[in-house]
Amino acid sequence: MNIIIVGAGKIGFTLTQYLTREGHDVTVIDRKAERVGLVNTTLDAITITGSVDLELLRLAGAASADLLIAATNSDESNILCCMMARKLGVKHTIARVRRREHFEAVMFLREELGLSMTINPEQDTAREISRVLRFPSAAKVEPFAKGQAELVEFKLMEDNPLCGTELKNFHGRFDRGTLICAVRRGEDVIIPGGDFVFRAGDSVNVVGAPREIHAFFKAMAIFKKGARSVMIVGGGHVGVYLGRQLLSMGIRVKLLEQDEAKCNTIKDLLPKADVICADGSRPDVLEEEGLRGTDALVAITGSDEINIILGAYARSVGVPKAIAKVNEDHLISLAESFGLEEPVQPRVITGQQVLQYVRSMANASDTGGVEMLRRILDGKLEVLEFRAGTAGPCIGVALRDLPIRPDVLVAAIIRAGRCLIPGGNDAIQPGDSVLAVTTRRGMTRLEDILRG
Repeated sequence: MNIIIVGAGKIGFTLTQYLTREGHDVTVIDRKAERVGLVNTTLDAITITGSVDLELLRLAGAASADLLIAATNSDESNILCCMMARKLGVKHTIARVRRREHFEAVMFLREELGLSMTINPEQDTAREISRVLRFPSAAKVEPFAKGQAELVEFKLMEDNPLCGTELKNFHGRFDRGTLICAVRRGEDVIIPGGDFVFRAGDSVNVVGAPREIHAFFKAMAIFKKGARSVMIVGGGHVGVYLGRQLLSMGIRVKLLEQDEAKCNTIKDLLPKADVICADGSRPDVLEEEGLRGTDALVAITGSDEINIILGAYARSVGVPKAIAKVNEDHLISLAESFGLEEPVQPRVITGQQVLQYVRSMANASDTGGVEMLRRILDGKLEVLEFRAGTAGPCIGVALRDLPIRPDVLVAAIIRAGRCLIPGGNDAIQPGDSVLAVTTRRGMTRLEDILRG
C-alpha cells in the first residue's frame, strides 16, 4: 500500500515504524529537518522536508496514494491536509484531532470532510486508563466484540494460588469460563501449553466474558473493587478527557495542575471536579491534598520521568493503584522496576488503531477481515478479532480438524452475545467473532490462522 504520513512527531514516527514493518511504502512529510533526519536514519521510508501545501502533496504522490494520515499537532492543519488530499485523489484519509470541541465537530462532519477515520490519542489514552480504574486488579484491560469479551493482564504475586499450578490443572482449580492465552516471564513471551507451570512474577493474560473474568479474579482472591476516588496530576488534554470520563462513572476526581490559566479553563470544563492549582510533582503538595486517602493516582504530566517518580511515590505510601503515562520506550523497563504495571503509551495506542484500520483496508470486501487488533506483552504478541464470513475453509469445521498454525491460538468465539472458550469439538460459524492470539505479524483474514 502507498501511504503518506504528514507529521513526524511521536505519533507520526510510531505510525511510520509500524507501517514500514508491515511492508507498506511510506512517505513522510515534516517541516522540521531534525525529525525528517531521524526517520531517514532509522526507518525505511521516503522523506520530504517542508510545510504541506498542494504542490508538496502532489510531489509526495497523493494522486495515487491509498492512504494519507495527517498527524501534526495542529487539528486545523490535519483536517485541511486531509481535505486537499482527497481532492487530489487519495482514497482514504485519517486526521489526528486533539481538542474536544474540534473532535466533536469533526465527528459530526466526518462524511462531508471526506475523512475515513479520526484519531485522538489523548481521548483514547484516557479511555484506556478509565478501563483499568474500573478494574484495578488488572494491569491492562482490552475489550473485544463490543465489550462482550475482555483480555485482561495481571501480575502473579507470590501468594497467588495460581503459582505452582500446571496449566492443564487450571480449570480443575478455578472456573471454565476463561482461557489463559499468554504469559510474559522475564524477556520471554509464551503461549503456554498444558505442562506450563505458573511462577510468581509472571505477567498473565486471560480472556473471557467480563462476568467470567470477574469470577476468575474472585476465585484467586485478588479482586479489587473499582476506584471511587482518583487523583490526577497533569491538566493537559488527557487529564481533561480522563476527568470527564471518570466523573460520568460517578468517581470523585481531584486534578492538580500548576499552570493557573489552565486551571481556570479546567474548572469551567470540569465543574464537578476538585481542581487544584498546585505543583503536583511535590510530595508535600500530594500529602496535603490527601494522596494517602485516594484509591488511585494517575500521573500524566508532560514528563515521563516525573510521571514514573510520582507513580512510584504513590505506591510507596500505600495508594492501591498508580498509573503513569510514559511515551519513551527506553523508560518502560524503568517504570516497571518501580512496580508500575503496564505504563500507558499514547503513541502505541494510536499506532495499534491505525494498523488495525490499514489491515482492514486490505480486506474491505471480505467479511473475514480484521475487526480489531491489539499488541500485548511489549508488542511481541498480537490479539486479533476476526468476523467470520458465510463461507470459507474455517467455517463449520471442528477446530481439532483445522490445520491451525502452531503460532496461533484460537482463544475465544463470540456468538449471539456469548463469549465461548472453544474446545477441539467446537466449530466457527458464520457471523462469529473470533479472537486469535499469535506471534505472527501481518494477519489480515480469518484464513490466515491456517497453515499455508
